[in-house]
Amino acid sequence: MDGLVGPIVIHSPSEKDHESVPYASDRVVMLQDWYYDLSSQLLMQKLSSGSESEPNPNGALINGMNQVDCSLHPTRRCNSTSASLARFDLEPSQNHRLRFMNVGAFAWFEVTADRHFDIPVTEVDGNLIVPAPEDGVLVGPGQRYSMILSATATNATIGDTFWLRARMLKHCFRENVLPERGFTEVKGVIQYASGTAQVSQQSLVLPTTQPDSGRYAVECLDPPTDKYKPLVETPAPAYAHHSWHVRVTMQIGNWRLERGFLNQSSFRTKVESPTLHRAVEGLASKDAAFAIEGVNTAAFDSSHELVVSSKYPEVVDVILQNFDEGNHPFHLHGHQFWVLGNGHGYFPGYEHFGLAPEGKGLLDTNNATSIANPLRRDVATVEGYGWLFIRFVADNPGVWLFHCHVIFHGESGMAMQFLSGIDALQKWTIPEANAQLCASDVTELERGAVPKDEIFFGNFGGR
Repeated sequence: MDGLVGPIVIHSPSEKDHESVPYASDRVVMLQDWYYDLSSQLLMQKLSSGSESEPNPNGALINGMNQVDCSLHPTRRCNSTSASLARFDLEPSQNHRLRFMNVGAFAWFEVTADRHFDIPVTEVDGNLIVPAPEDGVLVGPGQRYSMILSATATNATIGDTFWLRARMLKHCFRENVLPERGFTEVKGVIQYASGTAQVSQQSLVLPTTQPDSGRYAVECLDPPTDKYKPLVETPAPAYAHHSWHVRVTMQIGNWRLERGFLNQSSFRTKVESPTLHRAVEGLASKDAAFAIEGVNTAAFDSSHELVVSSKYPEVVDVILQNFDEGNHPFHLHGHQFWVLGNGHGYFPGYEHFGLAPEGKGLLDTNNATSIANPLRRDVATVEGYGWLFIRFVADNPGVWLFHCHVIFHGESGMAMQFLSGIDALQKWTIPEANAQLCASDVTELERGAVPKDEIFFGNFGGR
C-alpha cells in the first residue's frame, strides 16, 4: 500500500508453443489504488472501535505513476513538477501483450483503451485461455489478465497517441465518496512510435481521444465461470477427498470492533511461532495432534487459526457462502484452483453440478460437463450474499494462506490456512537460520503486525 511493489513474470518453457495470438512486445501494467496516508495509520483507522467501512483511496496509479493538481490539496505537502504519466511506446502494425495486474489494496479497476475494441483476453492469473475479444477488462485486487493490443485494428501510425484508462469502481465502496477531491480514473499514454521516433516525456503530445468502449461496470464481479476457457484443457478431478463449507462474515463484537470471520474464526497469526514451524516440529516429534486430517482444533486454536489439513496429494473442495454485503476476492497461496461455480443466494448443492454429495465423484459418469475444462486461477470472488465453489489438488506440501485480497479484510481476520501434505511434512526440518528469526524479542516481531484488539478496549471514539 505504501509503494513497495514490483512485478515478477515467470515464463513457461513451452510458452511460445501455446501462443494463440503472436505479439511483438510484452509489457506490464500495474494498477494500484493510492492513499496519501500510510498503511499503518489506515489500518488503525479501519480496525478501531465503531469503524464499519474501509478507508477509500485518494486516487490511483499505473506503474506507480500519475499526476495531481497540487492546488487541490492545500493541506498536503505536494510537488508534482517531476511527476509523469505511465507511457507505453509501441511499434505500429504489431501486436502487443499488456499484462494487467491489480496490486492495490481495495479497489477494482475497469481497464479500457480509447479506440481499441475487441481486444483478445489471452491469460487469467497465469493461465492461458482461448482468446476472448473484449472492449476492456475488470480486474479485482490480486487478479491478473493479459490482453493483446493491436495497432493494426486501429490503423494507428507513428505518432498516434491514445489514452489507456483504469477506472476504480467506487460503487463497490461502502461509502461512495473519495476523500480530498480524489479521482477515480488514472490514465496512461499509448504512443505508437518506431524505435527512432520516440520522444521525451516533456515533448510528448498528450492524447485527445475520448472514452468510447461503452463499458461502465457498477458491480465488482468476476466474469461468468463459463466465459473463459483454458487453452490447454485440464479437467478437474472427478472425486474430492474433502469438502469444506466456509461461512464468510463481517462481525461486530466487544467494544464495537468489526472483524472478518471464516466460520467462527478471525485469523490472527502468532508472530513468534508460525504455523509451519509448529506443524513441522509437531509432526517430527510424532505428536498425534498435528497428524489430524480436516479442521484441526487439537493443535491449533480455531478461534484465531482455522487450519484445515490434508494428506499428499488429495483433492479439496471449498464452498464459500458469503453472508456479508460486500464482494470478497479470495486468493489461495501455493496452488491454483478450478472455479466450478459461483452465484447469488445459497449454494445450490453438488447435484446441481452433476456431482455426488460432498463431491465424491460424478452422478453420471457419462456427463462430466462441470469438470471438463473449467477456468483455473488463484483469485476468485464470492459476491455479496452469494457463493463460490472451487476445487484444488493439495499437492504442494506446506502451510498456505487462503484470504480475502482486500487488504483491510484480510488484515481484519478474513483468512484461514490449508496445511497440505501432512505426511510429507513429517520428513521436514526447519532450517536453523529460520528458527532463529523467531527467537527475537516478541516486541520486535510485532512491529508492523496487525494492531491487537486490546488497544481499542474502552475506546469508543476510535483512533
